[in-house]
Amino acid sequence: MRWVVIGSSGYIGSALCRYLIEDGRAVLSVSRGAAGPQGCRHLQIGEFVAESFAGLFEPGDIVVYAAGMSSARDCRKNPVLADMLNSQLPGALLPLADKAGAEQFIYLSSVKAVRAPAGEVVIEGVGQPAEDPYGHSKWRAEQGLLALHCATRINILRPAAVYGEYSGDAGVGQPTPRKRAFVWRNRLKRWCKLIPVVPATGYRSFVALGDLLSAIVILAESSCNREVFIAAEPRYYNLAAIGEAASGRRVKSDRFFAGLLLLPFRVLSVLGVKTSILEVTRSELYSAGRLKSRLNWRPDGQYSQFLRGK
Repeated sequence: MRWVVIGSSGYIGSALCRYLIEDGRAVLSVSRGAAGPQGCRHLQIGEFVAESFAGLFEPGDIVVYAAGMSSARDCRKNPVLADMLNSQLPGALLPLADKAGAEQFIYLSSVKAVRAPAGEVVIEGVGQPAEDPYGHSKWRAEQGLLALHCATRINILRPAAVYGEYSGDAGVGQPTPRKRAFVWRNRLKRWCKLIPVVPATGYRSFVALGDLLSAIVILAESSCNREVFIAAEPRYYNLAAIGEAASGRRVKSDRFFAGLLLLPFRVLSVLGVKTSILEVTRSELYSAGRLKSRLNWRPDGQYSQFLRGK
């Protein structure tokens, strides 16, 4: 059985390749890069269009689509490209994989595919389809894939905000490229040691990279078909909780402070200028209860430990 990881040069894709190689799996990495993670067979594809993937898949393949645009800002700047990479391309690749006899197609979506009701803990099937270019492209991909009739099993995994790194075994390439989370962790450590009060924000869900990788493998080895799962750790964090964990000191939330900072953006919103920064006051809470009960997934990571550098 071969794993085909599409988007192997990205944060999650490169880590998944390393994770699988360390476990003795056969992996074909696919990306625009000239080389993939050490230990993988690699295929460089210059242009991510369906025609470039002709003849790629084989019988029994487990295909993981980890490619696409992951930056909400980039998606807002180029919504057409976001829709093509996040939605149209995976929908075009699934029939190719099915025709070749692939065993399973796993699409890495996002909890941002739906808009969580404020203050509610969201499970699969709850919430309204996202309207922003990033979330909506993920939602469209999910619906398009699940609507296709094929023998290849299709499953959707929605990770919360992913943090951490996977370095793997010393003989399996370099550590996973670091995300902005590491930069922000260091900044927060400095800022929150000096500033004891931060603007009040909503709570968010997170998931450790290593836990997400284990969820992908557990899902691939299951008999699930046409199912959607959320991957998130049990705790939720707002800016104050993040600041406390990063700095090791008490940090308080201040709604008045938040109101002052957001006032200009509220004015712009009234004038018809859309800005996503106002969303920081909303809580977006997600539950991985179904993934835990259905597939016995047990996340080990804690975002607070990551912020402390542990």
